[in-house]
Amino acid sequence: MAANKEAIAIILDVGPSMNQAPPGVGTPLETAIEGINMILQRKIFSESKDEIALLLVGTTDTDNPLADGENYQNITLKRRLGIADFDLLQQVQTDLQPSDTPGDFVDAIVIAMDHLENATQGKKGFGSRRIILFSDLGSPFGDQELETIVNAMQYTKTELDVIGPNLDDQSEEDEPKEKRGGADAHPDGVKKEKTRQQRSGEALIKHILDQVEGSCYSFSEALPALSNFQTRQIKPMAWKCKLEIVNVEIPICGFSKIKEYKLKQSWKKVYAQNTDMAPGILRTYHMNNEEETEVEKEDMVQGYRYGNTIVPMSEDDKDNMKYKAEKCLKVLGFTKADNFKKYHILGDGVLSITAEKGDEAAAIALSAFIHALYETDTVAIARRVYAANSAPRIGCLFPHIKTKYECLFWVELPFSEDIRTFTFGSLPIKEDAVINKKYKPSDDQLRAVDDLISSMDLSQALEDEDGEKEEALKPKLTFNPYFQRVYQCLQHRVLNPDKPLPELSPFVANYLQPPSSLLTKSRPVLQEVQKKFKLEVKEKDKTGENVFNKENEAAVSGPPVKKQKLDDDLAGGIKNITKADVTEVGSVTPIEDFRALVSRRDKDMFEEACEQMQKRIEQIVMLSFGQQTYSKALDCLKTLRQECVKKSEPKVFNSFITNFKVILIAKSKRDFWDQVVKGKQGLIYKKECEESGISKEEADKFLAEEVKEEQSSRPQAEETTDDLLMEL
Repeated sequence: MAANKEAIAIILDVGPSMNQAPPGVGTPLETAIEGINMILQRKIFSESKDEIALLLVGTTDTDNPLADGENYQNITLKRRLGIADFDLLQQVQTDLQPSDTPGDFVDAIVIAMDHLENATQGKKGFGSRRIILFSDLGSPFGDQELETIVNAMQYTKTELDVIGPNLDDQSEEDEPKEKRGGADAHPDGVKKEKTRQQRSGEALIKHILDQVEGSCYSFSEALPALSNFQTRQIKPMAWKCKLEIVNVEIPICGFSKIKEYKLKQSWKKVYAQNTDMAPGILRTYHMNNEEETEVEKEDMVQGYRYGNTIVPMSEDDKDNMKYKAEKCLKVLGFTKADNFKKYHILGDGVLSITAEKGDEAAAIALSAFIHALYETDTVAIARRVYAANSAPRIGCLFPHIKTKYECLFWVELPFSEDIRTFTFGSLPIKEDAVINKKYKPSDDQLRAVDDLISSMDLSQALEDEDGEKEEALKPKLTFNPYFQRVYQCLQHRVLNPDKPLPELSPFVANYLQPPSSLLTKSRPVLQEVQKKFKLEVKEKDKTGENVFNKENEAAVSGPPVKKQKLDDDLAGGIKNITKADVTEVGSVTPIEDFRALVSRRDKDMFEEACEQMQKRIEQIVMLSFGQQTYSKALDCLKTLRQECVKKSEPKVFNSFITNFKVILIAKSKRDFWDQVVKGKQGLIYKKECEESGISKEEADKFLAEEVKEEQSSRPQAEETTDDLLMEL
């Protein structure tokens, strides 16, 4: 077992010096309890295996294993070493009370070290020890065995963190006379004069921290750092395999570089109306009949509908029919890096691939492969199988070279059915742009947008203590506000089951707002953008029909008005119908493109336009996510049918719809065919077009009849791997 757990002893001073504060200001004890709450919350919600003990200094009673009646008095071991839970969190929030009895924090450090030593005996997995002291160091202490304590901490590699005092870098002799005696920064911003006892305690803590590992934080520094709940820490596990390049095999290890983190679903099972009973799940199964007969789970088997028949499928049948593959990472081929686009990235993460640890030959071979890809500006297309029971994935391997390391990044690639092609026109920035030239931005507009992007750049949004620019909301230091809110609500519900949920934590709310300095800097730029980009409200679209209707209304109701000139780019205008730059039926406006093509007096152009429209209809239906684009395809089909009737070319449409019906049924797109039947977009019959040889009865029968697949009479072609991939 890897030694990755930490044993932590928290020491809290509850003596009289921790209970003094100006009126209306929280005491140091209250602030310390808030800090301990934050530490426990971070451990609980990150599902940490670290174990925590709690000691109180300055209690009226004495309860610790080293007390002998004279030494180590007024110190209580409140909670023995164990994993943090809600019981400990509740205990800290409700059971800790201030006292009027001072305690020796040095003795408490000795007790904490002794308890960590004894409590970790026989336990595996502890890699470090830590003592966290919450105190303002205002109580008397003894330093007779100080060197022994320091040596013991060094020997056991115990770290010491002190939270409370604000240790000044200057010594008392170096300080100006008016500042001598010092003032400690209170967590609420109120300056409090230090006592002589506090300065002595600070000198002792400085001496200890100079010789052991640890640090000191004031309350004003520690609370913001502890305010965020940590997410669950995930230890990366290596995926070991061999990278196959033709006949070459390189032992490699894969680690998740980026992967989406999701909350554990177990948090949904923590609610019960009766808090004395543990929540549970009761699930029963019933038949779909009037009696709703209950059925045992063992008597059920999963089934799949095939037409009107339900085909049972047992677990053994599923296991036998599963595709079985061996664990592998095999290079299938290479392509130029330009062919790999960002929108091709699929999956939920990125895999970082390095040579197997300790294998020098593998490291050299993989390094040569990485540099070869980099120098030739090439990426590798590879087939990856995570395990024997996993489905194969196709992905891209591209090189990643840094000063200190080099590796391959693997991302999953989509199949053709996974790609959704959406075509959007670009802004006509170039001088020779013809399309959408009406919307060409001016140089001032482009400059205003550039300034806006620069002014809201997060990489240079903040300044550190030295005045250097630094990044705001760094991903490594910024927690997910959604997770933080969930943790906050869970913690509040456990401690306050009868109270409503709290308001959003101000620390989390800050994540949802841009830095104030960034807003101040970008405000004048935003005003300039508003001036350059003026918004106009239009009552109606300026189509040719609207323009002519408006002229006719004006002619009837009032004096004649001047005829309005049509712009070149008015949508739906006469000029757009016959515009010469339409060369094919596109995917954005297929109906307009089709009508523009068939309006030309060329029979060959009509046949070509119909063929393009047919392919476009089939593409829209087959690539539709559910029924999302069915309405668009149905409109295209109606337009195709109407134009074929107008041009007296019923055979073109009838031949297409006959074949298309078979394709739809074979490709499990019967739901679209149902919409075709409902819209009565079947065969063109003789009453609609004289050139058609189809009667009205035959057209109705065509819509009503089922497709008969006579595959047994057709010659069966040998199924190949490509055919299987196309079916997937």
